[in-house]
Amino acid sequence: METTNTDPVLPWTPPSGRSAQLQPAGKSWDVVRVPRHIGEQALELLGDDVGAVIENPFDRVLCWLIAPGVAAAWDMSALPSIQVWGATAYIEVPSIDCRRGPGGRWRVPPRDRHLTDPAPLFAALKIAASAALGPRKGAAR
Repeated sequence: METTNTDPVLPWTPPSGRSAQLQPAGKSWDVVRVPRHIGEQALELLGDDVGAVIENPFDRVLCWLIAPGVAAAWDMSALPSIQVWGATAYIEVPSIDCRRGPGGRWRVPPRDRHLTDPAPLFAALKIAASAALGPRKGAAR
């Protein structure tokens, strides 16, 4: 599945300091929220082909950052339990150095890029969701 986004992605850097900040999605990135039991396998499948990933231990989710709007064409029936949050959502973003602690933290810290390519992410999520939950009736393959 090819996804394109012609809107420019706004420049963004994670917050500095010691605490997380609530930041709006839909401008510099959208968030793909994945239950941890599915996200762990997706991380393995993606390997080095991953941007930044936020782990929220309270909600037990992993959050990938992707370019705004690119997931609009995704067939979400193939991704049960997975949500894409855009312009109407606010996300708790950990400070740039947060790797542990009780709140949200960087599971994969932003390195040279913070966005994950949506095509490999979608493919990895489909495989991981199918392995964790079984094939979905009527879901596109």
